Order: sequence, then C-alpha cells, then structure tokens
Amino acid sequence: MHALIAQQSVTTSGLEPNFIIELFRAVLGDLLSSPWLVGFFALMALNAMVRTVRAVVHGRHSKDPQRRFSGFDRAEIFARAGNRCEQHSWLFGRCRESEGLQADHIHPHSRGGATAVENGQALCRRHNKQKSARVPWNWELARLARRRGAYFPPGMPRAVVRHRTTARPVANG
Repeated sequence: MHALIAQQSVTTSGLEPNFIIELFRAVLGDLLSSPWLVGFFALMALNAMVRTVRAVVHGRHSKDPQRRFSGFDRAEIFARAGNRCEQHSWLFGRCRESEGLQADHIHPHSRGGATAVENGQALCRRHNKQKSARVPWNWELARLARRRGAYFPPGMPRAVVRHRTTARPVANG
C-alpha cells in the first residue's frame, strides 16, 4: 500500500481513478487479512442492523403529545419506588441514590413511549444520563417488573406499559 502511494506521488500530481481503486483494494486486503478486524467489522454491521430494525419497529408509534410528567405523576413514580433510584447492576444490586431523582420514561418519549406513570421510573441523574434514549428489550422489562415486587407497595401494578392505548386529554398550561 505504501508503495502505491509513493508511486502515485512520483508519477502525477493528481489522483487517477485506477490509483484510487488499487489503493482501496490494498486497504481492503490489509483489513481482511486480520481475523480480529473482520470480526470487529462484522459485529459493527450486526449492531447497525439490529439498531435499524428496532428503530423501524419502535418508530411507528406516534409521540405522546405530553412530554413531561406532571408534578403529581412524578410524586407517584418516586413514592412507588420508595424515593430511591430503580437502576440495578449485576454486581451491586439496586442503586442507593435517593437525592436528585428524575422521573424517566422507561420506553423513551422520543421513541413513542407514553408519558404515563406505568411507563415511568425513578432514576438518579447518572443512571438517567447513562440510559439516554435507549429502548429496553422485553426481557429487561420483565426483569424490572420482577424486581419491583421487592419494593413497590402491595397492589401496585409492576408491569410497564410502553404505549398509550387510549388518548388522554392534554392539560393546558
């Protein structure tokens, strides 16, 4: 590859189409000679395909006209979570943060999630930022519902409702 670049700079000042094709072939040959790079690019392509399919599936729902949780909804979300962050880690369990909690859409509003208490969770600032606008998998929602049994008040529904099935009037102001 370096020989191709040196030869091109000696022969002409402009780039010829054949040179660009040969350079592309040389770079591609170098990349494909390493199984680690082939695996990396295959994983990147698979990740892009999964993200595209999920965006198509979850993007078909219209956005809820109400973006923010009301003060009453936020208070209810925090109370049912015991005024503590609901994020769990594999190693340390439930987050211990209880200050600066934020009401988060489990299924993001930007991806068609409803602004409803059933789609809300209490997260600390760090975990809310870390989650971003990622759409959770169904197994993650089932795991969250199981964990909520330990700290939700008795009789409180634990399942997540991703999308609103009936229209709710929007409060003015």
